[in-house]
Amino acid sequence: MLDGLGPLLDQAQAKDLLNRLEHRDVVAALAAEVELGLLWAVSSVTKTQLHPKLPTTKRRPEAYCPELFPSAPAYIEVTAVSDDTFSDRDKMERAANIISQFVNRVRKGSAKQLYFRFNERSGYENGKYLRSRCITSNFQLTPILENSLRDWLTKSDWPNPQQIRLSNEDIDVVLEWKSYVHPEGRTFSTMPPIAYDIIDNPVYKRLEEKQSQLSGAPPGSYRCIFLGDAGCNILRDLRRSDPTRRVFNGEQIIRHFLNRSSIDLVAVFSPQRANSSTRSPRIWRVTYFDKRPTPPVDDHTGLAAVAAALPAPNYEGYQARSLHRQGSFAPQARGQYLGTEISSRGNLMSTSVKLSARLVLEYLAGRVTSEEFRHFGGTPQVLESTLKAGKTIKSARIEKAGLDEDDDHIVFELDHDYAASSLRIPTTIGKTD
Repeated sequence: MLDGLGPLLDQAQAKDLLNRLEHRDVVAALAAEVELGLLWAVSSVTKTQLHPKLPTTKRRPEAYCPELFPSAPAYIEVTAVSDDTFSDRDKMERAANIISQFVNRVRKGSAKQLYFRFNERSGYENGKYLRSRCITSNFQLTPILENSLRDWLTKSDWPNPQQIRLSNEDIDVVLEWKSYVHPEGRTFSTMPPIAYDIIDNPVYKRLEEKQSQLSGAPPGSYRCIFLGDAGCNILRDLRRSDPTRRVFNGEQIIRHFLNRSSIDLVAVFSPQRANSSTRSPRIWRVTYFDKRPTPPVDDHTGLAAVAAALPAPNYEGYQARSLHRQGSFAPQARGQYLGTEISSRGNLMSTSVKLSARLVLEYLAGRVTSEEFRHFGGTPQVLESTLKAGKTIKSARIEKAGLDEDDDHIVFELDHDYAASSLRIPTTIGKTD
């Protein structure tokens, strides 16, 4: 995709996109991936100019497409939203870091076993239902909180009890000792990532930010925002209903934004299962909201073409976000392995075994153990039984799995080998003249 966009970018633009793709912050990196993917898909299906100059402003939209919509030329901004922006994750992580530093000073190395469960507060104010997580950006450890932590950490039978609650006007959190805590999953809140206000929420705010980038689009053009689901439940289920009528869904937020803005269309791209079955393939589901009450027939077929141009997703947004946070997509991380396939032919003397080429390489390089090799589909027991039956490798080849896979198959063809099997009676017995 980077190579495909190369001719449309200058050096500074390409470097900026690359830096954001490699950013350590998962939210920033996923947003850059959404931008890269959608801009690449758009440029694949229609004539596209990236970062076009506008006569009335220094701000540049991300793309200009004169033919994507038959009714008018389009200026496009691309952005993404994840649940991290709803969940106050940055505030919770900041508080966890502050507490962990103090814990490690009192009891060296103990913080890595602490799980932080943040409480919430809710109620009505001026007739409006409010709900929030008990953490603020102003949190600091006070002497009272430090003394509580020190008393708990210095117990001779620590961790007994296995948890402690810290609470004041800036925080209400339960620290729980666990035998293992993943560093990327150490914080949790009982409050789900939902919107209780139709304007004061990350989706609406992100749309407002992108609106300013399109403010200089000339009259008669079509101003569009492409919104990517980078692990955002509100975008994944745009029409979720709330029986209490306290929560706003994605469709309500987007339509409210369109009614108050100069934007003509918002299109949401979300990686999802094709149907409710867990075995169904994942697809890119595109949902668009047009401000015009009666847009021209077939004016949005280009959006379906953009979704079709994207490679089929391997994960849904929340899965990609979690794996990204764990470093699973780093170049030197453990591979995304293809499955093992075994087949026999003819009189069962010939056997074909397909293994993940990446898994075999990592095993030979010593990066995975024999147990891990077996766990990820190496099936050494099958190779053992095949060798025990007197079969050895007669040929090997690489079978390409395609550009959208991070792996290929290495195929071993095994056949009967007299040198690896016991002697046996000749297949033809009889006297000769």
